Amino acid sequence: MSHDKDAHPGQCCCCARANAEPEPAPFRLADLADIPRNQWVGGGIMFAVIFILILYRHG
Repeated sequence: MSHDKDAHPGQCCCCARANAEPEPAPFRLADLADIPRNQWVGGGIMFAVIFILILYRHG
Protein backbone atom coordinates (compact mmCIF):
# COMPACT_ATOMS: atom_id res chain seq x y z
CA MET A 1 0.00 0.00 0.00
CA SER A 2 1.41 3.42 -0.92
CA HIS A 3 1.60 6.32 1.48
CA ASP A 4 1.37 10.06 0.81
CA LYS A 5 4.27 12.17 1.99
CA ASP A 6 1.85 14.52 3.78
CA ALA A 7 -0.07 11.73 5.51
CA HIS A 8 0.31 11.18 9.21
CA PRO A 9 2.42 8.14 10.13
CA GLY A 10 0.38 4.98 10.03
CA GLN A 11 -2.37 6.40 7.80
CA CYS A 12 -2.92 5.28 4.26
CA CYS A 13 -3.42 7.84 1.50
CA CYS A 14 -7.22 7.35 1.50
CA CYS A 15 -7.50 7.97 5.23
CA ALA A 16 -5.26 11.02 5.02
CA ARG A 17 -7.46 12.53 2.28
CA ALA A 18 -10.63 11.77 4.24
CA ASN A 19 -9.27 13.57 7.32
CA ALA A 20 -7.84 16.52 5.39
CA GLU A 21 -8.63 20.05 6.51
CA PRO A 22 -11.38 21.82 4.57
CA GLU A 23 -10.34 24.18 1.79
CA PRO A 24 -10.24 27.89 2.67
CA ALA A 25 -13.18 30.04 1.63
CA PRO A 26 -12.83 31.66 -1.80
CA PHE A 27 -11.95 35.35 -2.09
CA ARG A 28 -14.93 37.69 -2.07
CA LEU A 29 -15.00 41.42 -2.75
CA ALA A 30 -16.62 41.94 0.66
CA ASP A 31 -13.30 40.82 2.19
CA LEU A 32 -11.75 44.10 1.00
CA ALA A 33 -13.78 45.95 3.65
CA ASP A 34 -11.64 44.26 6.34
CA ILE A 35 -8.46 46.01 5.14
CA PRO A 36 -7.60 49.06 7.29
CA ARG A 37 -7.82 52.47 5.64
CA ASN A 38 -4.13 53.28 6.21
CA GLN A 39 -3.16 50.22 4.14
CA TRP A 40 -5.42 51.44 1.31
CA VAL A 41 -3.77 54.87 1.44
CA GLY A 42 -0.26 53.41 1.55
CA GLY A 43 -1.02 51.05 -1.33
CA GLY A 44 -2.53 53.89 -3.36
CA ILE A 45 0.54 56.05 -2.84
CA MET A 46 2.89 53.22 -3.82
CA PHE A 47 0.82 52.47 -6.91
CA ALA A 48 0.84 56.16 -7.90
CA VAL A 49 4.62 56.45 -7.46
CA ILE A 50 5.28 53.31 -9.52
CA PHE A 51 2.82 54.43 -12.20
CA ILE A 52 4.42 57.89 -12.44
CA LEU A 53 7.92 56.38 -12.64
CA ILE A 54 6.80 54.06 -15.46
CA LEU A 55 5.26 56.96 -17.36
CA TYR A 56 8.39 59.08 -16.81
CA ARG A 57 10.66 56.26 -18.03
CA HIS A 58 8.64 55.71 -21.22
CA GLY A 59 7.93 59.36 -21.88
